[in-house]
Amino acid sequence: MFTRRLTLGVAIAALTLGFAGAASAQCDTRFTLRNASGQQVNEFYFGSSANPNWGNDQLGQGVLPNGASMNFQSRFAGNHDFKVVWANGQTAELMQVNVCTTSEIVATPRGIEAR
Repeated sequence: MFTRRLTLGVAIAALTLGFAGAASAQCDTRFTLRNASGQQVNEFYFGSSANPNWGNDQLGQGVLPNGASMNFQSRFAGNHDFKVVWANGQTAELMQVNVCTTSEIVATPRGIEAR
């Protein structure tokens, strides 16, 4: 009986992993950064929430003027952290956003939001 339960448990675990793999394969990690903040965004960072480092500014040498949008795609599925730095040096962070279910990150006068 123990062997049967163990086999059933292994089969359920394999199915669960299979479904999780299929779900992540279907995850769309594309999103748009839209600047509706009233001021220029000078820097934009994002990455997996599992990584404690912000990495490189995703705008590179560019900026994102108020009213403009820019498209991005993450290499990873799951939860992400986002950070913007405005021209006046103020920053805003948004943590633990599932990039698979978010299509837009919006810089607002109050901070940043996921939609």
